[in-house]
Amino acid sequence: DLQGVNQSLYNEIDPLHLPEVLSLVGHHHGHGELFVSLKSSIVGLFSTVNMKKCMQKKKEYHVAKAAEHAAIAAEHRAKAEEIDAKLATMDQAAEANQVDVDSQSNKRRRT
Repeated sequence: DLQGVNQSLYNEIDPLHLPEVLSLVGHHHGHGELFVSLKSSIVGLFSTVNMKKCMQKKKEYHVAKAAEHAAIAAEHRAKAEEIDAKLATMDQAAEANQVDVDSQSNKRRRT
């Protein structure tokens, strides 16, 4: 039972080896012991993480996603403008046809 192990034991393990140690604990002793081990060694684990690099990677990810979404939005705007142009052409054609119909009606009335 690892729960009886003094928590300072984890403080003595080189932080670079903690992931391997925790993996072995989880594999051989189950999730309960793994969580106890994690709780005891969390500070050591965080000391191995390059937080600045992690934050930079997250930023790069979000910038890339924003650019991707901007490109998709631009495509949709272009399609909407294309549809607007087609609608305007259809409206102009309908107006021209209506003018032709009205003018032919007026000619028939005069005769």
